Amino acid sequence: MHTVKINEAELMRLPKRDVRCFIGGEKMNTPVKSDYMTMGMTEVPAETDMIPHTHEIEEEIIFIIEGTGEVTVGGVTETLEPYTAVKFPIGVEHQVRNTGNSAMKFVFMFSPVFNFGR
Repeated sequence: MHTVKINEAELMRLPKRDVRCFIGGEKMNTPVKSDYMTMGMTEVPAETDMIPHTHEIEEEIIFIIEGTGEVTVGGVTETLEPYTAVKFPIGVEHQVRNTGNSAMKFVFMFSPVFNFGR
């Protein structure tokens, strides 16, 4: 199997967001496995700030599909809108904020594999 549809990806209800991982490492319950990357989609409810956090060994890239908001990376804040890509460097604190009145959806990619606490 090389393809994954949204209904095949496990829904994880995490603080202030819902996450579906489509492709991930052996420790993840993903339909397709990868030795090098994790890929999925996050949905942030309207008017919600994700918790600021840092990834110590993974680089992350997100791509906004729906919604508007702001992102702060290393103390610098920029606006988010559909079709915007953002890179989160390794070890740099970042936070996504949905400032809109509807859900924000974005695709995420991690390298190396990120296991969401597993």
